[in-house]
Amino acid sequence: MQQERARALFAKYGLTLESHEWIAAPGPMPPLQRVEKPIRMRVHRTCHRCGTLYGADRTCVQCEHRRCKKCPRFPKKKTPEEKQAEKDAPDQPKRKRMLSIRTRAGDELVYQPTKQRIRRTCHKCSTVFVPAQAVICQNCHHARCTTCPREPAKLTKWPAGYPGDAEADSETEVDRQLETFRRTWRKPRTRVRWQCEKCNSLFQNHSPQCPGCGHERCDQCTRSPVKKAKKTDHFDAHVVAAVEAKLRAMGVNEGPSSAAEAT
Repeated sequence: MQQERARALFAKYGLTLESHEWIAAPGPMPPLQRVEKPIRMRVHRTCHRCGTLYGADRTCVQCEHRRCKKCPRFPKKKTPEEKQAEKDAPDQPKRKRMLSIRTRAGDELVYQPTKQRIRRTCHKCSTVFVPAQAVICQNCHHARCTTCPREPAKLTKWPAGYPGDAEADSETEVDRQLETFRRTWRKPRTRVRWQCEKCNSLFQNHSPQCPGCGHERCDQCTRSPVKKAKKTDHFDAHVVAAVEAKLRAMGVNEGPSSAAEAT
């Protein structure tokens, strides 16, 4: 095929290609068999006088000392006993190749036991300690103490505090004062105002005398808010009479007051 193309190209330009002028392409190289050779160990020798490494020559480049038996050799030459022990050593068993699942990166997936995630929270600023083994809060720099809650809690094993916790009483004097004067929520009290019935002036500073006309506060003066009447339990007279009749029939002698209490 290539020879025909070459002749057509030569004929295009008025040339002739003889058969003896054709140079055939070289054939493929025959495969060469690899020769197995034992691994050679690289040996280094050092001059025992100046500590310089020997090169290809047996003479030291630094002090021109000729290599002798005192010059150390690395690695050390094995004794006949060590060589024989290596030959007599049993072959190590080969590791069994197990089927495994690999990740996208090519590493083997290794099963790891489930670990419980522990969180410690600062009881002052409610900040989570990062990492969980940290003993100083990153927000308020409070030393982790026994008051700082742990999630999940494990009070059965450590009732007096967890390992690494400081004592709860190790707070500063300022923190103790803040704890003492901490504001507590209380139910709001109703402010009562009295108004004079004569001049409609307000009584001031819980004084019984009116600042406008000098009238002394009485029951006719207006109170704001109006005082609520106490709730009392009123029993129906017919019900009380029926209960008393039943008690008499049963032979129980009790007054109406006790019967009312029983109902």
